[in-house]
Amino acid sequence: MNATQQSHGFIDADEGRNWQRARDLRCFAPLVPLSTAGGCLAVTVSLWPVLPEWWPGWLALGLGLALGQWLSRQLIGAALAARRKFWVAVNALVAGAFWGGTSIVLNPSGSVEHQLLLAFVLAAIAAVWLPFYAFVRPSLVAFAVPALLPVAFDLLTSPTTPQTTMGSLLFVLIAAFAAIAEIAGRMLNAESAARRALYHRATHDPLVGLANRAEFHRRAQTLEIMRTHAYAVAFVDLDHFKQVNDSAGHACGDALLREIGAILRQAIRKGDTAARLGGDEFALLMRDCNAAEAAAVAATILERVAAVAPEVCGATRGPRVTASIGIACSADLCASPAALLEAADGACYRAKRGGRNRIEIATGIVSRAPSPRRRADQPLVADSPL
Repeated sequence: MNATQQSHGFIDADEGRNWQRARDLRCFAPLVPLSTAGGCLAVTVSLWPVLPEWWPGWLALGLGLALGQWLSRQLIGAALAARRKFWVAVNALVAGAFWGGTSIVLNPSGSVEHQLLLAFVLAAIAAVWLPFYAFVRPSLVAFAVPALLPVAFDLLTSPTTPQTTMGSLLFVLIAAFAAIAEIAGRMLNAESAARRALYHRATHDPLVGLANRAEFHRRAQTLEIMRTHAYAVAFVDLDHFKQVNDSAGHACGDALLREIGAILRQAIRKGDTAARLGGDEFALLMRDCNAAEAAAVAATILERVAAVAPEVCGATRGPRVTASIGIACSADLCASPAALLEAADGACYRAKRGGRNRIEIATGIVSRAPSPRRRADQPLVADSPL
């Protein structure tokens, strides 16, 4: 998801999934520098009696690495999954190499107790990385191989029982991390999928799968708050839908609405919003759009809707369904989203009065609360002022 889409809240399914995973990863990202800085302090305290004279240089290197890890959190991107994997893998490899080098250069070979303390600290640091093993499975290899295997082999080949036992436990720990990462990864994916499903049900119409009225207004209000791009609102009302519903039944009407929803979804541009406001009324929210561009999208919709026959749901009689569309542009009318939708609704009503299956572009804003709009299937009276 690019920065514009993220700021405007226009997220498709794939982008929503990427954004959710990136947000989850950002929650855990501080663990990386904290594990490095905390590990350096823990090693310093644990090995204080046996540290070499140059240990301040090693500590400065570790704290510098922690600072770099902290700053690199900004590289986590929502749009490209490869960027997130790259960030985790590189940090795991660099941190693993640092701790593997630490286990070699600071190895207190003359003190079994301090060797075991060092191995314990490294195991604790590896455990802090568990969430990242779940997000990116190869990070376990990238971290554990350079960080734990050197000290594990060194302990396993030692002559004393405590050291060989600790070396064996480190190998067991690596296997346990792999199993836990697999289980945690599945749980994270399931939990993320459940959140996305709940959000989708709350913001989308269950029949046609488009955004619902509340989500449409939320996205429109977001555009208004940002005030960085002009946008257009189109009000789409089906012609003769009531007759189809009455003659062929509601099941046919529902199938027809689903077909219209698919047409709108395919006709809009990437980043725009198609919503069902209720009944046979739909709305489009098109960002970075002027009246001519909105009219081109609306013309495509008219053509495709007119090509849909009532037989799509098994009906063999009834009038052909078309659409009337009203368009209002923020650049032309300088109005709030609610006023633009109202103006587009009025333009749609004029399109119906003009013969249906037409497009009208609003040129003014309604200055008073509108009366309930009469359906085109009812007798027409004089046009209301706009």
